[in-house]
Order: sequence, then structure tokens, then C-alpha cells
Amino acid sequence: MLHELLIAPDDAATSASAPSSGQLVALAKQEIRARRKRQELFPNIQVADPAWDLLLELFIHQAEARRISVTGLGLGANVPGATVLRWLAMFHEAGLIVREPDATDRRRIWVYLTEAGQERIAQGISCNSPPVATLPGTRRSAREDRSLAA
Repeated sequence: MLHELLIAPDDAATSASAPSSGQLVALAKQEIRARRKRQELFPNIQVADPAWDLLLELFIHQAEARRISVTGLGLGANVPGATVLRWLAMFHEAGLIVREPDATDRRRIWVYLTEAGQERIAQGISCNSPPVATLPGTRRSAREDRSLAA
């Protein structure tokens, strides 16, 4: 799935029933918690996907209007520094992120998703999510209830 998101965006039109930004952030956080739980269950085996973990962290930070540094990203995603740098180079080449040097501390670099990066990560989160009607904070219309009962 990550490879497809890096190579070519999905041209499918966004439907009215697509998850909201808040729901996508909740799903991303839920996925991170599940990945961390799996890692606890298998402490000596790498069961995470570092690239997707980094993208999820970036997505959450940006959606919550928080900036994150390269170092903070690695710590937040629980990914080693060298691995973070390799993936960020690929994300940058694919047009998913931009890097911005900190004006007050030349040792720090801030990382942001591009608009294309945000859209493609949202698509990636959505493809693993349940139908919107089953997400927290979502209600079905009476017509949808009738059609599901039929």
C-alpha cells in the first residue's frame, strides 16, 4: 500500500461519505496504538512499518497544527535516526514532504507534509477504515438505516 501511495495518487473522486479530518486523525492514532501494542507483544521482532509510522506521525502533527522536527519525528514514530533520514529523502523525492531549517537553531529541521502528501496519506488511512457510518461521531440517516435493513 505505501508503495502505491508513493508512486501514483488515486484519481478516484472524493465521495460525500469520506471520513472527516478529525476522523482520519482518530484512525491514524488508533493505528499507531495498535502498531505499538503489536510491538509489545513481539519485543524481539520488527513488526512495524517505519515508513507508514513516520507518515502517520506527520499527518497527525499537521492535522493538529503542530510542527515536528526530524529528531522529534523519529522519537514519536519510534524509528531510528538513520532510517528516518532515508525515508524522508524518499518522501521528499516523491513530493510528499518539505523540509524547513529552523531560523533560530540551525541544527534543527522542521518537516511538513505537502498538500499532495496530506491527501495521499488520508487516502491510505481511509482504505483501511470501516465505513464512515461506523466511525465514532458519525450518524446514519434514516434512509441509510432502511437500506441497510433491506
